Amino acid sequence: MNYDELMEPTRIPLNRQRIIEAAVEFADANGLETLSMRKLGAELGVEAMSLYNHVRNKEDIHVGMIDYVFGSIPLPADDLEWQQALRSLATALMDTFTSHTWAISLKSTNNHMGVGMLIFMERLIKILHDAGFNDEDTHHALQMLGSHAFGYAFQQATAPDSVDDESENLHTMLGEVGDRFPHVTQMAPYLVACDFNTEYAFGLDIIIDGLSARLEAYASG
Repeated sequence: MNYDELMEPTRIPLNRQRIIEAAVEFADANGLETLSMRKLGAELGVEAMSLYNHVRNKEDIHVGMIDYVFGSIPLPADDLEWQQALRSLATALMDTFTSHTWAISLKSTNNHMGVGMLIFMERLIKILHDAGFNDEDTHHALQMLGSHAFGYAFQQATAPDSVDDESENLHTMLGEVGDRFPHVTQMAPYLVACDFNTEYAFGLDIIIDGLSARLEAYASG
């Protein structure tokens, strides 16, 4: 081995995991819409054609990206009460998808279930089953929790950059027709000062309280 070979940095082998991680980092920094095989190859220091040795196409990369996001959701400790575990997992779900603003729109167009998503679902279902919920109510709970988390993550991803602009628009409109909408006018300060984390936690409490009441009904019925 000559001197030049000794000084040459070791090239990390290209594989599917590296490609997916690079795609996630690129989408986080630049947006999903700008991601291309050519740009992704450049990020990894290879030609775009080299990527096809490890992924089928860009859609395959998208599938891997969604699964990567699900796989990065921290799971709650095993010794938590089911309400605490459910709240922890549902909050982690929303926080994780909020940190990857492109992920919600991508998931809405892709129903593929990878290992990361299955690990998340297995834990969530286990929490509900261990609490005593039957399969039907467990399914309903999954739908409610998913809709709540993804809905708020979408709102955060698409929220206006400036709250001041939204507030000004509302006050301008109410200044013209506010006498017709007294209840909206009364609520205006709250409507333009929405804290997504607080609102999400409020809704999550209602869901968990409702599930708790449902569980109590099992015992009494």
